[in-house]
Amino acid sequence: MSSILLATDGSEYARHAAEQAIELAVERDADLHVLCVVDRRRFDDPALSSAELATIYADDHAAVCVNEVAEMAQQRKVRVEGDTRHGIPHEVINEYAADIDADIILVGEHGDHEEHFSGVGRKVLETSDREVRVVEAEG
Repeated sequence: MSSILLATDGSEYARHAAEQAIELAVERDADLHVLCVVDRRRFDDPALSSAELATIYADDHAAVCVNEVAEMAQQRKVRVEGDTRHGIPHEVINEYAADIDADIILVGEHGDHEEHFSGVGRKVLETSDREVRVVEAEG
């Protein structure tokens, strides 16, 4: 069975990547795995500190991002699994892809973690041994 990994952060670019990932899953009759990574460099694990609320918000946002894509995929009858994790985004994405033996990884060109293509998408593309599609927003 084929597996597709979509890394999402809820941005406009990630939504376009989600649409492509869902279409690809339909074409390949593949399972779609949706992952949102809370960047531990920006949001540490919740603890009794001033950053606790921001971390809780980031966790909640990650869950919403995953659920949004899962709902889109379920409307197209695509088998979907979602997860949120903490870590350095490109590292977690590559580890997760290895765990599920993903055939392809899709990620938006820009996202909430970055201002331009020098961020997460580029790092996944450079470090992954899998096919990676960095999806641009439609203009």
